[in-house]
Amino acid sequence: MISPEDFALLSHWSFADRVGADVADPDGTAARRLAEAGYLTPGAGAGYWRVTRAGQAARSEYTRAHPVGRRVGGIPL
Repeated sequence: MISPEDFALLSHWSFADRVGADVADPDGTAARRLAEAGYLTPGAGAGYWRVTRAGQAARSEYTRAHPVGRRVGGIPL
């Protein structure tokens, strides 16, 4: 299962929130790690990422494992 930090970063990219992603991962190492794991793929714009189906599945699995209504990774569910 992905970590709370990975969940937050995938959530930022799910909504194309580059500002939030830059704050969560300023040097881009986590995004590159998630891309190597198959959760992200380069987006249309420079510096943007798209969440893959595997990334969507990982976010869904994480959401199912954690109760709705808690703040997870800085994102209110």
